[in-house]
Amino acid sequence: MATQTLQHSTYVYNEINVGKYIATKHYQLVELDDPKNKLSTLVNISKDRKFAKSMPDYWFKIKQGKKYSEWLTGLFKTEIPLIYKGDLEERKHLILFKFSNNARTLTIKYFENYYTKDLTNLLPLFTD
Repeated sequence: MATQTLQHSTYVYNEINVGKYIATKHYQLVELDDPKNKLSTLVNISKDRKFAKSMPDYWFKIKQGKKYSEWLTGLFKTEIPLIYKGDLEERKHLILFKFSNNARTLTIKYFENYYTKDLTNLLPLFTD
């Protein structure tokens, strides 16, 4: 039986304000394969400052109007370097994040209404 590929949206962001902040990176959307932008054209990734019990490596925000949102999710390591996982709305939507080697490009795979802890079949999506 053939395996079915889960429907997801792919977002590609490029870093803006390179080097301006030490612990935060801002990214601007450059490519989206879905007509509905469920995230934002501007996103913010910040290093964790070790205040949360969940202990993510990074935190994710989106720009809403003139301000950035509260933290939407933490980014947690996966078995593959530079790929992190997170979720929205208390594990309703899975989000996978891949940073380029120099972190200037961020690719996000957004799985609406889908969440799993087993990423075995999803991590290869970043190799195509």
